[in-house]
Amino acid sequence: MFLTENDLINAKITADSAINENEIIKYVLREDYDNYAKKKMAEGERYYAYEHDILKKDFRQSRISETKEDENGEEKEEIKSFFNPNRSNHHTVNGFHRILVDQKVSYLLGRKPVIKAVSEDREKGDELEKIIERECSEDFNSILQELLTGASNKGFETVHVYYDEKGKLCYTIVPAEEVIPIYDSRFERELEQLIRYYDTVVIRNGQKYLRKRVEWWTKDDVTYYVEDDRRNFVLDTGVEHNPCPHWWGICTEDGYEKSREAHGWGRVPFIILKNNLRGTTDLEGIKALIDAYDLLSSEGVNNLSDLVELYWVIQGYGGETAAAIAKKLQINKAVHINDNGGAVEAKQTQLSMDARLEFMKMLRRDIFQFGQGVDIDLDRLGNAPSGVSLRYQYTLLDLKADSVATRLKKAIKELLSYIVEDYNRKNGTDFDSGDLRVSLKKNMITNDYETVQMINMSSELLSKETLLSMHPFVEEIGSEKYESES
Repeated sequence: MFLTENDLINAKITADSAINENEIIKYVLREDYDNYAKKKMAEGERYYAYEHDILKKDFRQSRISETKEDENGEEKEEIKSFFNPNRSNHHTVNGFHRILVDQKVSYLLGRKPVIKAVSEDREKGDELEKIIERECSEDFNSILQELLTGASNKGFETVHVYYDEKGKLCYTIVPAEEVIPIYDSRFERELEQLIRYYDTVVIRNGQKYLRKRVEWWTKDDVTYYVEDDRRNFVLDTGVEHNPCPHWWGICTEDGYEKSREAHGWGRVPFIILKNNLRGTTDLEGIKALIDAYDLLSSEGVNNLSDLVELYWVIQGYGGETAAAIAKKLQINKAVHINDNGGAVEAKQTQLSMDARLEFMKMLRRDIFQFGQGVDIDLDRLGNAPSGVSLRYQYTLLDLKADSVATRLKKAIKELLSYIVEDYNRKNGTDFDSGDLRVSLKKNMITNDYETVQMINMSSELLSKETLLSMHPFVEEIGSEKYESES
């Protein structure tokens, strides 16, 4: 759920005009519980973890329509539940959603983003690039991948920037389901405040209870609240300074703290990545198609499991049970018929699969089409497809990726601005994060031979740096450039 400052004012009015932080928090959290977007977040996360709705279906349970006469002799239809314990109850989960999300994340972030500094002072720009290269370790790209995965599953995801106990700048993912962003009322673009809430376990007299903790972040500080036994939110007395600044600047002498100074970032230290313009999940457009595929696939498995390949039709034979007759057929390969008109006939069950398979093929095609992904079909692509053929396969994925790529680059630049600001403060430098340019090196299956040929043909038209960024064998452009210069 996204809020504006006007929404907070309305919350205060709804709380009987009592400007009471406890009532406001309870009102906002209650509204968030029932929020449609949060329910869609849970769906996206479930399907990414292969917890599809098909797992809830019991194929042994059926609904049967029966017609009976009532007291007036009129026929009346009744729907009854019928449970067949002998029916198979297998479930097949087809992880299309996870494939499509991982495909999109790998496409945009399978390779580290290219970060360049564009500055009039070339030496200073090169130094800034080296700093970013050093500061942005493998964890940096892992966080970005987790950020994009979360946004794809939930509609948006959040990165929190903070200092650890040793004063080191850190950043981590805070799950979007724990977050309520509050934007400016005029344009709803600038993050003015943010509420984070989560459950903690409290032990009372040997019993475990769930209690919520709330963090209310502003551009200058954060206030911590805890839920008491009466379900009211009160200031957390476990926090020494509450409200608390974003971080403390601590001055030490001979290993002892001499003084400390409160600091704030001047902005809410959370970076929010929306999946698309509307903030919807990647699952919403294809969930019904995946559910249909799961249903047909599961029913097909159950039908095959329950299939009786051969059954016997026996006429004019009595006095013995079906089990005894089957035993005689198994041992003697024959049975004695008492009645002259009797007969024994073996029949084979035929299960038609063609229509089911054709429909499942159509569903698979629709899932990848409306999910805007790439369905790699080697029979269609051939052994050595051309670059044009491969690029055509990526058309829909490219459209989907472009809808989040601009937001992703903006989020990366915002995270880099914290890193640069931290470096300047600790080293007395004045680097400008505004000089940084971020580009995403899309990761797709390509014909490397054709790509290298095109790079060689363009050597007189483009800069060496640009050609390096396009070369399929180059992973770290910065290090490759510096090595070639040395």
